[in-house]
Amino acid sequence: HELKAQMIGKLIQEAREAISQLWDETSTDGGQRANFKAMAITDESLFTDDLLAEHEEHIKQLQEKLEQMKPILKIMEKREDIIKERMEYEDFQKDPDRLKQRGAALTKQLMKEEKMSRRIKRDLPKYTELLERKLREWQTTHTEEFMYKGEPYLDVMKQQEEEWRRYKDNETQRNLRRKQEEKSLENRNSNDTHYKPLPGKKRVISVNGSRPSSRGRAHVGGPLSTNQVILNGSRASSRGRSHVSVKPQDKRSGSSIRPRTAPSSTW
Repeated sequence: HELKAQMIGKLIQEAREAISQLWDETSTDGGQRANFKAMAITDESLFTDDLLAEHEEHIKQLQEKLEQMKPILKIMEKREDIIKERMEYEDFQKDPDRLKQRGAALTKQLMKEEKMSRRIKRDLPKYTELLERKLREWQTTHTEEFMYKGEPYLDVMKQQEEEWRRYKDNETQRNLRRKQEEKSLENRNSNDTHYKPLPGKKRVISVNGSRPSSRGRAHVGGPLSTNQVILNGSRASSRGRSHVSVKPQDKRSGSSIRPRTAPSSTW
């Protein structure tokens, strides 16, 4: 009798380990686990054939449930892989250095990104739609939500899409701010390169006898001839500067007349 009790105790312990593993695989929540009261019996004097049979029956139920869940779990795993791949693809797009590769390495990288993009655009919506239908059917048939890592997977999908929309909105705003900052910097640089006149009073030149304007700007009447000087016989300035008169060369004699300096006078 004692040997049988030891054997039953060992079999019950092995059954409980199998049950714990199946609970994890079927994402059984805490409430459902607590409903299996036989698991809470720890007094070895109560380890009987009936208790062992109860454990074995629960194992059978969990195995049947897992077989029903497997097709859905397989789709969920594919979808979760694409969800991770979606963020990896986003990181690739933010890294311009990846395009600095050459030859086969660059071709391999671009082909990888193309496959990722195709799965994200084509397979992710397909798996999401399929799972929504399968999970609602499961709820109707089993009167319970399909759990994934302790959460209803319908809620998980909804949360993932909301987080993705927020992420894309934030990225859009960040890119917009960056473009505005770049444009503002370009405008400042452009303004800095415009011509700026040097400070101080500008030199005034009078041409063909015209007087400078009241603000000191020269009035230009046309280019000077080879043998013409600015004043052309006008009065010398009151500050004693010389009046210079130049006559053209005498073509007949081939000689030129030296310029004559007029005496300074005060007006």
